Amino acid sequence: RRYPPFYDDDQNRLYAKIKAGNYEFHSDYWGKVSSEAKDLIVKLLTVNPVDRITAEQALGHPWILADDENLKNSNLGVNLRAFKRYNAKRKFKSAGKAVIAARRLSLAMRPDPASKR
Repeated sequence: RRYPPFYDDDQNRLYAKIKAGNYEFHSDYWGKVSSEAKDLIVKLLTVNPVDRITAEQALGHPWILADDENLKNSNLGVNLRAFKRYNAKRKFKSAGKAVIAARRLSLAMRPDPASKR
C-alpha cells in the first residue's frame, strides 16, 4: 500500500500534520522513490513560504531536469496504479461519510413521535 507523505485516518489530525509539515517517507512505501524526487517534495512541502522553493526554482530542480534516460528506466506504471487505488479509496471513504451524514440528518429531521401526544 502506498500513500502520500501526509497520512492519517482521522481528518483533523491529517490537517494538523499538513499545517505543521509533519510527514515521513516510510521506506516500505517510498523506498523506490529517488532521493532527488524526495528532495523536491521536501522543498515543496516546506511550511514557511519564505523558505519554500519557488515555482521557478522547482522547475530548475535536478529531478525535473534529469535526462530522459533516467525517466525511461523508471516504472511509472506502478506509481500510477498505486495512485489510482489510493484515489479510489479516498473517494469511497468520502462517499461513505456523505451517506452517514445524510442518514444522520434525515433522522434528525424526523418529527419526534412523543411530541404528537
